[in-house]
Amino acid sequence: MQGILYFDVCSLPIFLVILVTVFVRRMTKGHSNRLFIGIILVSAMSAIMDVLMEFFCHDVPVTGLRMFVAQLSTYMYFITRNGTIFGYFLFIFAITGTWYRIRPKHRMIVVGTPYAFVLAMILTNPITGSVFTISSEEGYRRGYAIFVLYAISVLYATLGTIYLISCRKFLSTGKIASLVALYLLSFASAAVQLFFPALLVEMVTTSFALILVVLFVLRPEEVTDASIGSMSFNAYKNDLRRILLTKQKVQIAAICFTNAAELRAYLGEERYLAYASYVVDQLESMFRKERVYFGIYFEHPGTVYIVVDGTEYSFDEAQHRLADELRRSAGKAASAGERIIPRACSISIPEELNDFDEIIKFGREFHTYLPTNRIFTTASEIISSRDYKVISNIDEILNRAITQKKFCMYYQPIYSVERKKFVSAEALIRLNDEEYGFISPGLFIPAAEKRGVILPIGDFVLEDVHRFIAENMPESLDYIEINLSVAQCMQEELPAKLAYLGEKYGVAPGRINLEITETTYENMGNVMEFNLDALSGMGYSFSLDDYGTGYSNMHRVSKLPLKIIKLDKTLIDDMSTDEGFSIVRNTVKMMRDIDKELVAEGVETKEDLGRLEAVGCDFIQGYYFSKPLPAEDFIKFINEHNKVNA
Repeated sequence: MQGILYFDVCSLPIFLVILVTVFVRRMTKGHSNRLFIGIILVSAMSAIMDVLMEFFCHDVPVTGLRMFVAQLSTYMYFITRNGTIFGYFLFIFAITGTWYRIRPKHRMIVVGTPYAFVLAMILTNPITGSVFTISSEEGYRRGYAIFVLYAISVLYATLGTIYLISCRKFLSTGKIASLVALYLLSFASAAVQLFFPALLVEMVTTSFALILVVLFVLRPEEVTDASIGSMSFNAYKNDLRRILLTKQKVQIAAICFTNAAELRAYLGEERYLAYASYVVDQLESMFRKERVYFGIYFEHPGTVYIVVDGTEYSFDEAQHRLADELRRSAGKAASAGERIIPRACSISIPEELNDFDEIIKFGREFHTYLPTNRIFTTASEIISSRDYKVISNIDEILNRAITQKKFCMYYQPIYSVERKKFVSAEALIRLNDEEYGFISPGLFIPAAEKRGVILPIGDFVLEDVHRFIAENMPESLDYIEINLSVAQCMQEELPAKLAYLGEKYGVAPGRINLEITETTYENMGNVMEFNLDALSGMGYSFSLDDYGTGYSNMHRVSKLPLKIIKLDKTLIDDMSTDEGFSIVRNTVKMMRDIDKELVAEGVETKEDLGRLEAVGCDFIQGYYFSKPLPAEDFIKFINEHNKVNA
């Protein structure tokens, strides 16, 4: 007898090792992981009950407390043993990502009916004695109905194997083989015990099968983000492909911390990941309370995706609860001196989006379309917006604009405080598409840079402005400002290109001021530095745009070949406060001290104009005087106003 018990006893430390491995490898989140933990615990309980049953039924007569323990452990053994087979069948649906197929209550009832029949047989056994009997004189004896229990186990195993084979698109051959191994080993051990009842090998073979699942199926490196313990972005992509392939209806909530990169740099990796883990845990707790089937995934640096069965749930109803949870999480961070900026959007699959690449892109970019005062929106709101339609078709728009020369130049006048007249203008590119109408440079310029087509656009600007200066520029103007992109500044042929255009149109370098941004010179390399020096030597002047938005310092500004510094609109907007006015006043003084001229951008009110004149700003640019104008309107504007002010 002791030798027989060794099989069950040996299975117990194996189950314990499997359980510890699951927690150490952080395989605890997600429906399939939780089901697997349940299977381990139920299997271990079954092994314990088998040991108790055999131990207390071994010596006859079986009486008193021994009889009570023997009967209780036997009933529990059959309940848990058959429960393991049923739980493993459910686990197959979870691990293949097709839980939704049995999620509806009526389907779950159908799937659970065989196990319910097993429970009914076991619970009525005290009356029927059909499954087993334990008597004082004979101990444990099998009943005729025990073969029904085996038949139901075979039924679940057969259906599970067939279903795994049908899901071969979702799992590799190795994973399917590992999952089927539990059934094969269970069949083999059941056959052994059927003909040799004394050999209790079922539970030890089950433990071996579960080891295969841990090693070859539940691979945390494939699905788990070890840094915060949630499912990974790679797992999200795999599950999304499966969802689209099976045409499953789901709701996805994409939650983005828009300042995640800056927050991580400020807090450090460890503190930031601790906070991200806290947020994921809070969201997981919230959705458990919602009583829905869900999965939570994390993409670095700070986007959380929550996928919920779309047949029973709508984020429209839960958006206020979700927004409140995000505010609460952000508030906790704020109390610790950390500023979190969360944005969330729900996506109905496949009603709103049904293309894999588009869904991935949308989840990463939706927050750029969301107003700053809103936390939550829906995909339908964004998709119906004009900006989204433009961005979604920006490749087509840019290609049409470049090949068919759909760009045009606008000019915004720049006013000289000292000379009381307009002395220059900034050339600004515009795009008026035949299908989508006017498209903001804020949309098409970043898209052109990202897609590597900014150079032909820059070439158009250079040529068109040279033509304008040669043919139409009012004589009262000194020069026109042209914006240069980083890509243009890094072209080795830039000086030669400008020299060619100057000669072609008869435009002297002094008639052009080349405008660069802080980002441009922060990324300055050898080629860019050579170009700036070469162009400066040729007689071109330079201005630095958006001063006050980056990391400029006076030393760097003083060393660059800059003639003009352009104050960003954000500094002008803050002039209504004492602190803001003091910053502008001192900036003007510092620029004068290093012999730089100053242009104030974005001036919109008479009050701002008065303040800037009072502190000695050189030039004014903004809607107070004029918005950017088409060439014809710009010429008319300059001729009229400079004549009046002459």
